[in-house]
Amino acid sequence: MILAYALILLIVLALLLGRDFNGLARISYRGGWKLAAIVAGLFVLQAGLILYVSGQTMLQMGVLILSQVALSWLLVLNRHVPGAKLFAVGIVLNVAVMVANGGWMPVTPETYRFVHPDRTVADYSRPPASKNIVLPRSETRLWLLSDIVRISLPWRQTAISVGDVFLVGGAAQFIFQSTSRKGQKTVKGSDAEEGVST
Repeated sequence: MILAYALILLIVLALLLGRDFNGLARISYRGGWKLAAIVAGLFVLQAGLILYVSGQTMLQMGVLILSQVALSWLLVLNRHVPGAKLFAVGIVLNVAVMVANGGWMPVTPETYRFVHPDRTVADYSRPPASKNIVLPRSETRLWLLSDIVRISLPWRQTAISVGDVFLVGGAAQFIFQSTSRKGQKTVKGSDAEEGVST
């Protein structure tokens, strides 16, 4: 969810700064629509399992791993695209901590109460319709990679991981390096080959 908020804010900021989004169409993407469709389908399935299947199952773990591997392969193929490398780092960090903790993103009881002060959830349980699992810090593997960064937004409170920070950074690099200021020409040569505009 935080990535969706960040994307909206980044796009609005880019528009306010007069960036030309036509540059996005000039990027050469690799992998084809079939791989992109597979990635999208796996993420839809993953979201469905999170929303409608309680507890933790091997199916959820398998879909999580497959979706992240497929997305990582898509990013490897498109590593020339601005932001792809940062995005890949974010995915690896998030997957590492989730796999280490049974397939879910761990959050401490204190942080969960910060995000949802009106809810009561027992330790070692997964909140409904959530990718999180509530674990005490002492029981969390790779705690530094879990949702530990607390953020107060004007409309809600949330918590993100270090991996999420890389994802937002990758999205920002993609938007601002792939677009040009209106009135400027796209740089040709080596930058154009890498899909980057000024």
